[in-house]
Amino acid sequence: MASKQIGSIQIDSTLVKYFYNNFNNHTLGDIYLYDTTTLLASDYEPLEDPYVIYQTLSNSGLAHKKIYFSYPIVLGFNSELQSFSSYLKDADNTIYPIVYQPFTEIKYMSGDKKEQHLEVLFCREFLPRFFVTLNYDVDFSPGVYKRSKIQNSFFNGNLRYKTRKQRYGITGTYFHNKISIQENGGIVNDYTFIDNKETDRSVIDVNLTNATNLIKTSGFAIDQYFNILRTETNKTIDSTNNKNKIDIGRINHHFGYQNNRYVYEDGKPLSTFYQNFDPVIDSLKTFDSIYFHTIKNAIYWNTLGYKEYNNDIPFYLTLGIEHNYTYHAGYMDFRTHERFENHNYSNLRAQAGITINLFKSTRITGNAQIITNGYHAGDFYIEGQWKQFLGTSNKNWGALKFDINLNRQSADWFEEYYYSNNFRWNNAFDAATSLLLDASYELPYLSVGVKQTTISNYIYFGTDAKPKQYSGTLSISSLYSNFNFKLNKFEMIGFASLQTTNNNDVIHLPSFQGKIKFAYNITLVKNRSMMQPSIAVKYFTQYYADAYMPSLRTFYLQDNVLVGNFPYIDLCVTFKIRQANIFVLYTNMYSLTNDNRYFTTPHYPMRDSRFCLGLNWRLYK
Repeated sequence: MASKQIGSIQIDSTLVKYFYNNFNNHTLGDIYLYDTTTLLASDYEPLEDPYVIYQTLSNSGLAHKKIYFSYPIVLGFNSELQSFSSYLKDADNTIYPIVYQPFTEIKYMSGDKKEQHLEVLFCREFLPRFFVTLNYDVDFSPGVYKRSKIQNSFFNGNLRYKTRKQRYGITGTYFHNKISIQENGGIVNDYTFIDNKETDRSVIDVNLTNATNLIKTSGFAIDQYFNILRTETNKTIDSTNNKNKIDIGRINHHFGYQNNRYVYEDGKPLSTFYQNFDPVIDSLKTFDSIYFHTIKNAIYWNTLGYKEYNNDIPFYLTLGIEHNYTYHAGYMDFRTHERFENHNYSNLRAQAGITINLFKSTRITGNAQIITNGYHAGDFYIEGQWKQFLGTSNKNWGALKFDINLNRQSADWFEEYYYSNNFRWNNAFDAATSLLLDASYELPYLSVGVKQTTISNYIYFGTDAKPKQYSGTLSISSLYSNFNFKLNKFEMIGFASLQTTNNNDVIHLPSFQGKIKFAYNITLVKNRSMMQPSIAVKYFTQYYADAYMPSLRTFYLQDNVLVGNFPYIDLCVTFKIRQANIFVLYTNMYSLTNDNRYFTTPHYPMRDSRFCLGLNWRLYK
């Protein structure tokens, strides 16, 4: 194992960690270990999360939705696209690897029908304390069904730099996402698939034959800090032995710009697929084009200085203000190319955060933000956590964790007003308020918890694919467990969850869902190679899963089609040879039973069983 001397500490130079967003997270110790486990080597795309099950369409890279209840909180103008969130990366989820030698990782998967997934991550220290990271990801899949081809690409380039005495630091990132999709609206008759009337999936009739979605997001962000006090010596700072007795913190600045563009086209606007919705304006062609320009500017102070922590800072406080501006470039008339309904949105918000660690066993954290004026003035969120560690340093009995989240959130632009060839609405919704309570017991290998969410004035998309508001109080309760065991040669990872709601007319949820992956490690050549056969199973009970509307890129309620109550089973064999993992994956074994009920979204069958071959290869120097 390669090692390197850092100060007086001997470290593993092949170890790769990372932090998100800016140097404050690094200083606080909010650092993650980059996964190198063989168990997850075959998880070749974001939706292969061991702790989440998604509704998906009939191909990878398409719209998706978590099947456990999730209530996203976004204050102010919301340009996020929830149905593609796993594939759209921005400045907030940019990773900054912490490496001790040049590092490259290549991930590749080849499936049937020319499906290919490639991701390359590279990081290197080009100059002292100056790191550059490049990340490129491309996914291509023609799909099995008509008009289901996708091509997704992502590029991120980022850098970080600290001065020799660490008084000043800067991170910068540029990102670009492009998702190009053929939309088919699902198959025309589900029973053509269920009864196996047609075994050639490529000739089954679909609802849309000339529709496409194009999604582009790009932008950049710069974060910088400046420690108010100077260092006491001219020597390079050793954060583990800093002599500063008093520190009055650092000043931080964030500037970000993002450009989003969404285009939906259909050469056949009079398709029967749209007949139950609003009358078509242009009967020749649908061309719904929307784009946004968003600028974010924030300045804030916190109590951080030169010393670095491992989530054990005794006291942390941050205070700041943030200004957001968005230009919404309305809609376009396809024939005249004239844009209309353009809007400017801006707001000013105050934010604060605090962390207190007591007696090496109690951690209390809190964050708050409120929009003081402008768009959605009065909206706020307050979140807090109390984490109580149990036992001693020699006897770890886990931790109790209690979370609370209270927020007021106005309807976003998409829910309030929308104008397109097939859908139009103009709503005046009340602001929604929500309260989330979450209590859990955590061990290194297991967590068990209960969650309660209460929402007033909940906004959702009804059976007509238009926004609705439930004026009463909605309640969602869940009991969940996550686990990640390793015992000798056996490994197991997954989760299980029970959930219920007091109003099944507004929210449709499966009462149970779970996923488990079980593996066994076989040594081939000691310290050089091993083989790991594994089996992964996911299951959820039957329920009325939300339908998908391509022209809105949104899931909406339906109460005609039940999905679920089947196991989705994958078999995998992974060979680990030094820093390379090579895997052979056989997916959806349940399809071999000819019980063709494997839908997660109405009218979009999951793919039949298939072989995939993949490689994860980590290179150094």
